Amino acid sequence: MKEVARWLIIYGLGLIALGTTGYLSNPRKAKTALYSGGGFGVVAICLGVLTRRGVSWALPTALFLVALFSLLLIWRSVVVWKAVAAGERRKAFVGALLALMMLFSVFLLPYLFLAWR
Repeated sequence: MKEVARWLIIYGLGLIALGTTGYLSNPRKAKTALYSGGGFGVVAICLGVLTRRGVSWALPTALFLVALFSLLLIWRSVVVWKAVAAGERRKAFVGALLALMMLFSVFLLPYLFLAWR
């Protein structure tokens, strides 16, 4: 369980870093990047700490929330990349950040599932 907890904490720190990067790229319009990346990053870190301490509900909760966050990231990525394809090139940076968040989430999901089983 300690390794799973470590990955949840690393995942959370990565989300905070990417959310902060998104916010700093455009502070007027990118508050949601800070709220979603930073907020969910803090939740992931807390769940990682609880998992490390052996709290029984922390791992299934993390699995559920990462799956939910992955679906949100897929939806947001599709919307942003459609806008980029339509000519809004300035949104490509946001699309790249969302894709990285989604990639981290999708790679973590099977690992969490196998640890939970």
